[in-house]
Amino acid sequence: MLISYLLLINKLVKISTGNGPLASQLKYYLSLGAASVVLCWLLVYLNLYTASWATEQDGSGILFSILFALLAPAVLITRALLGSVHGLLKFLARGPALPGISGETLAFALLAAAALGLLGGAAWPAYLFWLTWLSPLLLLAALQLLWHESTVFAAVNSGDWGRLICAALAGLIVGNLVNYTYQVANGSLISKLPHPLFTQAGFALFGLLCLQLGDVIAEHWRGKTRTTQRKFPIPVVVKK
Repeated sequence: MLISYLLLINKLVKISTGNGPLASQLKYYLSLGAASVVLCWLLVYLNLYTASWATEQDGSGILFSILFALLAPAVLITRALLGSVHGLLKFLARGPALPGISGETLAFALLAAAALGLLGGAAWPAYLFWLTWLSPLLLLAALQLLWHESTVFAAVNSGDWGRLICAALAGLIVGNLVNYTYQVANGSLISKLPHPLFTQAGFALFGLLCLQLGDVIAEHWRGKTRTTQRKFPIPVVVKK
């Protein structure tokens, strides 16, 4: 069902924009799928400490890896479809601007928050589990800042909320679809979260995480050299 959904959304994007993402950027989405597998298995590992969900039936690791490989591409192509809705991005670009802190100061603050989330979530999962799920996004955002690249939150400084909202909505759509498909296929997904809204918030957060992961891969795909070194501020003249 997820494969059919992915192909359908890709077709709708092609009809709407004249450009099919899978056809025009196939190698990028293959790389994104491989990264999605690693990301989802990381989330499965983190769930060993937080126990936010549980399954009664064990499945093949290969089958789960195939499913995981589809998730991030499905989220980003769904976001592309939402972004192609006439006037939506223009409307969302007129949101309230939030002042932000840029540079290494914010990067180290995000790294500290991510470390706190990983440690605190493992120590007190009943209360700080939500910090654990924030940690991967905070780590990726911190790396982007250390590489002198923009994060998914950069545009909100100018009031442009289009990318964030569309990515969160895409995460909600894909997450609920996978959850529903799993239940229809006689699976048992038992939520251990204190309120159903936490599940929806988790799906939205996964959409933002996929968007940030896609940005990291896109920067590498463009061949951009990443470095955290600063140039020496004083020119040095060497005389022969």
